Amino acid sequence: MNKFYAHILVVDDDDGIRSLLKKFLNENKYLVTTSNSAENAAEKVKLIKFDIIILDIMMRGQSGIDFTINFRNKLNTPIILLTAKGEPEERIEGLEIGADDYLSKPFEPKELLLRIKNILNKTQNRETRKIKFDNLEIDLNKSKIIRDGKEFKIN
Repeated sequence: MNKFYAHILVVDDDDGIRSLLKKFLNENKYLVTTSNSAENAAEKVKLIKFDIIILDIMMRGQSGIDFTINFRNKLNTPIILLTAKGEPEERIEGLEIGADDYLSKPFEPKELLLRIKNILNKTQNRETRKIKFDNLEIDLNKSKIIRDGKEFKIN
């Protein structure tokens, strides 16, 4: 079984960027789901809890800015905005509306990876990720299962 560090939603209307990011993040042990529009991403976040969202700003249909504004109060999922717009005013706008980080295109993939790791270290340490059923508890942060008081380590 593969052990992933986190589940990331990559939202970009450019097929090439989406597939490159997915490949790169998968190689670095991240589970990646992709979406080609903000509208499609909105449907996915209603069904799946992602650890982080990487979101392009300039897309056909709803923009990444609109998505962030619409979902910031409904989600506590960190958002990194990716965009060709790199002017200070645009970065400030992205951060003011609730994005956790902002990265201008073109970017170094390793820089994106470090930004993801930094955000996840801050958010995952605060958030306990446990699933409980009757006498069974799964602690995703500590990779263990507790059943009837007995602990089992998840590989």
